[in-house]
Amino acid sequence: MRKLNINIPAYRFWFAAMALAVAALAVLYVLDKPQWPLLCVMAVLLLLMIAAARSVHRPLHAMQSGLYLIREQDYSSRLRRVGQADADRVVELFNSLMDSMKHERLRLEEQNRFLDILIEASPSGIAICNFDGTVSSANSAFRAMATPPVMEVLGRLADGRSEVCRPGESQILRCSRRSFMDSGFHRPFFMIDLLTDEIVQAEKAVFNKMVRTISHEVNNSLGSVISVLESLEELHADDPVVTSAISAAHNSCLNLSLFTRGYAEVAKLPKPEPEPIELKVFVERLLPSLAKLCTNDIELRAESADSPTVSADPVLMERVLVNLVKNSAESIGSRGGTITIRSATGTLIVEDNGPGLSAEATGRIFTPFFSTKHSDRGLGLMLVSDILHSQHLRFSLITDPDDGLTRFTIKWQ
Repeated sequence: MRKLNINIPAYRFWFAAMALAVAALAVLYVLDKPQWPLLCVMAVLLLLMIAAARSVHRPLHAMQSGLYLIREQDYSSRLRRVGQADADRVVELFNSLMDSMKHERLRLEEQNRFLDILIEASPSGIAICNFDGTVSSANSAFRAMATPPVMEVLGRLADGRSEVCRPGESQILRCSRRSFMDSGFHRPFFMIDLLTDEIVQAEKAVFNKMVRTISHEVNNSLGSVISVLESLEELHADDPVVTSAISAAHNSCLNLSLFTRGYAEVAKLPKPEPEPIELKVFVERLLPSLAKLCTNDIELRAESADSPTVSADPVLMERVLVNLVKNSAESIGSRGGTITIRSATGTLIVEDNGPGLSAEATGRIFTPFFSTKHSDRGLGLMLVSDILHSQHLRFSLITDPDDGLTRFTIKWQ
């Protein structure tokens, strides 16, 4: 049989002894015994009361000390044993409870610290909001991507909804608004995911496939058509009217061939070979040829506060500047204006005072085949985007609402 370990608290013993003393005192009083036995029983009763008070006071004092430490959240302090059985049991229970609470607190602190580090290192922008929707805390990725256009998109999203946006830069972002339960209420938070690489690769893959298909079919057809037209032109060399018609058809075929070749050049962009280039010297060397892209009513100038050196492919960067200046000149048109190329530390800016970009055009300007000019094929900025992406450069094209100038900005990270 299992032995029962009965541990009776000391205060119960003293209270039982006090009850017996009171009963004895009552019996002596009823029997009308002499005075001294009553005095002895009363003295014993007083001693028992003192012992009972001490047996109760020590556990209560230990409990009060423990409650104070818990209220102050002091999980490192411990209570000492006092040599009284009941109080020592309270002390042991409290110390074991404090050990458990300390370990749990350390575990939660370590978990929270790990989550904070993980959120801060996340490439996705994450921001926790107050119950009124204002941002209370955010990681560095969110602070870097939360431009005013992005915050405008986040502000109009309903809970649980997402929207893909192009905030005037080369970046393509997915903005999301979610929520979680906190103190019985839905607390919102924002997420911003960078989709640039995935969408650019998908768009380029579709573009390349279309170009290969179109070039193959068009060139195969044009080859035979051009051959027939050349033969007909020789046969009807004595008829000016027929020769003129055949020559016009021949030129149309050649123009169509050049048209498809332009797309093929974008699809076959060479791999960049970066080397150190001095932006100021690089721009000044290209300035005479770039000026030929502008009409007499357009002034092209270069400004540089210093002479920064960056790493880039000079051949590809020349194509970038040619397309940007040409795009700015076409935007200004015959009304006249100024194109300024500014170089600074890690930055190259092409600025013009043309009519600017609308909000819709700003969000779609780097989309394949999109152009603000009806006669354009949308290749210029697409070529620029591919070249800069291939060299891992950040860039943006926006019209400043304050001064009305349109700036294409290239940044070396």
